[in-house]
Amino acid sequence: MNPVKTLDGHHQKAGANSSFFDRLAVVEKYSIGIEKELRYLQKSSGLFDRKAWLLLELNGFDAKNFLQGMVSADLEKIEINQIQPALICQSKGKIQHVLEIWRTSQHSWVLSSYPGEGFQVANLLDKFHIRENFEFQLLTPSILRLDLRGPRSHKVLEILELNGSSSASETSGVDKKILCTKHQHPGVEHYSLLIPGKDVENVANRLLDQEDCGWVGWNAWNEMDLIERVPVFGRDYTTDNFAQEAALKNYISFDKGCYIGQEPNARLFFRGRPQKQLVSLSIPDSANIYDASPLFFGSELVGEVTTISASSHDGAYVGMAMLKTKVLDTEDTKLSIIPDDPEPTIGWSKLPTHIMR
Repeated sequence: MNPVKTLDGHHQKAGANSSFFDRLAVVEKYSIGIEKELRYLQKSSGLFDRKAWLLLELNGFDAKNFLQGMVSADLEKIEINQIQPALICQSKGKIQHVLEIWRTSQHSWVLSSYPGEGFQVANLLDKFHIRENFEFQLLTPSILRLDLRGPRSHKVLEILELNGSSSASETSGVDKKILCTKHQHPGVEHYSLLIPGKDVENVANRLLDQEDCGWVGWNAWNEMDLIERVPVFGRDYTTDNFAQEAALKNYISFDKGCYIGQEPNARLFFRGRPQKQLVSLSIPDSANIYDASPLFFGSELVGEVTTISASSHDGAYVGMAMLKTKVLDTEDTKLSIIPDDPEPTIGWSKLPTHIMR
């Protein structure tokens, strides 16, 4: 049975509303509503189907050195079964592609590309692959990706006899190994599973049979990112931004050697600073603000809202905005959506992943 169709069947039964990338479905939301999906992510464990984040494997002696010259992150620091976010930059330094990279063995690496970009990434790697000793192949749909996120995710994983940082045991009921990796970022627990396609239905059913686990869609997942102040590609930053503008500290190293776009990023970091940077917003319930609303500091237009939470959290809405960097030099300042507002009420703060020298 086609594992992609199997997962899509699960989603249809749950009342899924989907978008498609390279003919692979990404569930935006389910019929239970975003509030219940968020409760899974905040209180128990949400299961997210990421099969549209295409998986590409590089396997061979030169795979690491090749990737090291392509991506912004330092792969020398990644141990086996660790995951690392990274960027492929344009020649002038701005973001081109957003990736997550696993080291699955000494000479094997798996790249997970953003929906709709997998084949672009594959073609780009193929363009630069000339003499290096490695092979690369598309793993999707023979291997599919499911993510678990929430404070009880480690308990949910116990049904598969996984410890969150290893492969499946022989008694898990799965013929081939599952790679289970815990993300090392602040916030609630987050695990990614790389699962043989023929086993994905069994794995999904066993996880969902537990009362602490339920399907969540992309809208709820991105809402959780906003609550945890995690920038989202295509929403908070785009290919028009540098990593430093988008507060992507975990995605880029300023100590490693050359990669595509390294010089402009290094020059911006060591000799200057970006003109604008992404920040988090705290917005009162009473404020009438929307995505793309302008933001003023006194009479000056200083930025624009990139996103606002669907509901209030702890008495305020959470948002993100791209602001002029000079605003970050001020302390205890408030912003407004109108110029010269006598009582500005919108607070801002630097993101945990803000890049500083």
